[in-house]
Amino acid sequence: MNAKNKLLMAIVGATFTLLETLSTAPAQASVFNFEFKFNAQETGENVNGNFVFDDSIKPGVTPDGGTFYGNASSKYTINVGKDVFTGSSNSIVVGRDFFRPDNSGLRADVIGFDNFQNFNPSNPQFLATFAYSANSLRSDALSDLSTALPSSALALINTPTGATLSSINAFTKITPVPEPASMLGILTLSVGTISLLKRKRQYN
Repeated sequence: MNAKNKLLMAIVGATFTLLETLSTAPAQASVFNFEFKFNAQETGENVNGNFVFDDSIKPGVTPDGGTFYGNASSKYTINVGKDVFTGSSNSIVVGRDFFRPDNSGLRADVIGFDNFQNFNPSNPQFLATFAYSANSLRSDALSDLSTALPSSALALINTPTGATLSSINAFTKITPVPEPASMLGILTLSVGTISLLKRKRQYN
């Protein structure tokens, strides 16, 4: 292998190493994806979806002592069987040591998503509520949810059509949304590598 080939292989190897690092490194942005899935105990249907949220939103306090993040979620998707519900802005409420939404009288750490446009304080119903074992959340901060969210929750979804779907063992997780700059960097490096390979073939 001559010097040019060795240099080319070194560049290609370094490029793909960097691509792999960029694609697997955690995003530094404050935008995250709250994902959930379960089989509804009312209908047996598969229910899944996500809420995209920004953990840099400044908190407020609810009358019952929860932490309120106004319009922290920019969009959501809820899939119920073949039905798909999508929407935009929702606020988030995080409450520790609250009553569970299933009227069991048990205490829980709760995360709720709703736009609060038709919210009735005397009969509070969120678009989506996820309840975890009491004291399982590190704090009320959205930034802590991204690193310390339990994987199992009691889930209660009130769909826009009025259906209520729930599960006592819903799967939940939070993943970072990649920064556009990181994705652009990966694309640029990919194009550069392909261009370099094409030039190499032309010279041979």
